[in-house]
Amino acid sequence: MRTVVTIVAIVLGVAVLGCGIASIVLSHTNATDLADRLKQEKVSLRVFDETAPEDAIITNAAQARAAADILNEHRKGISPTYSELLGGKRFDATNPKQLTYMAGMTLEGQLNVAALAFGLTTVLLFNGIVMILIGIALIVVSVAVWLYHVHPKKEPAENVV
Repeated sequence: MRTVVTIVAIVLGVAVLGCGIASIVLSHTNATDLADRLKQEKVSLRVFDETAPEDAIITNAAQARAAADILNEHRKGISPTYSELLGGKRFDATNPKQLTYMAGMTLEGQLNVAALAFGLTTVLLFNGIVMILIGIALIVVSVAVWLYHVHPKKEPAENVV
């Protein structure tokens, strides 16, 4: 019975190790894809912050969050809130001020989603690292149990005189 349990534990350790590796690969793939999509749109920090370098394209969570914060400040310069912008009336698609405010809200929301997505890829990476460590520990302990308890070394019998 010990043999079966030990073999199952080793197989589970290998499976957890594989899941950890897959998690890290998915994290990297998704973060790269997200950064590439932002690069394609050429959303630059320069658009929001005149002190940013010309080529400061948003490619990570910190930059996306910074751009969203700057957009938030710009929107608040138009109106403190969406409700105050409308003044108790309905949205008017012919009003440039309201259109600008809505465009800012939309881009700010997308940048916040990008920051959140980058955060999720970081969580996935951390999860993968933890799974790899757990998988390695499970394999090491299982192999130790196998070597020392399931198939212990046989001591030579003492010579009987």
